[in-house]
Amino acid sequence: MSYIITIQYPYQYLEVSIACNSITLETVVVPKIQAVGLIIPTLAQLLTNHGLILSDIACIGINTGPGPFNTLRAIIATANGISFAQKTPLIDCNGLELLLQENKQEHQVAILDAFGNDVYFAIKSSGQQGYTSICNLVEMLNNTYKNQSLLFVGNGSVKHQLYISQKFAGNAHIDQELLFASSTALLNQTYKKYRENNTATEIFPLYFQSPVTKS
Repeated sequence: MSYIITIQYPYQYLEVSIACNSITLETVVVPKIQAVGLIIPTLAQLLTNHGLILSDIACIGINTGPGPFNTLRAIIATANGISFAQKTPLIDCNGLELLLQENKQEHQVAILDAFGNDVYFAIKSSGQQGYTSICNLVEMLNNTYKNQSLLFVGNGSVKHQLYISQKFAGNAHIDQELLFASSTALLNQTYKKYRENNTATEIFPLYFQSPVTKS
């Protein structure tokens, strides 16, 4: 029996969960304005609620972004501090990849808001990920997926849905509901990596430098 903590920040709130193996026991949502200050108190309350102490936790899984960098950095710094003090293994999870795992559609693009006209993106079929403007991303997609159907997920897809609908030279299906990876997706990936012993003692925010992409 392994108790697991997961933490992520879906732009508007902090989400902290405790699980036993792959089953979520409780999730607490903290408003955006209180997110950083209430990480430790929220963790403490979750542990108390389930009769646990920090040394009972097998690992901590973090959605390392990309996302709002200052809050993400504070969350990860807190997790790194706990790991250093308690020797609790950490597991980093790519938020774009988690988003793509929410459904089985092969031809899909995950887009997260990088503010202004910039976006973080991941293309499932090619494995490309990166940071660019929405204009450059749609141009890139037109070069590869012209006259094809693509599913667009993530809060960046909804924010830029008008531009995508007008400029993408294919059939764009924009998911209005799937704005960010679910806590279940984060837990599943965390538990999988934990069982594979794919852990770390220190993790870092996922950061893309424009216009670099990786494959």
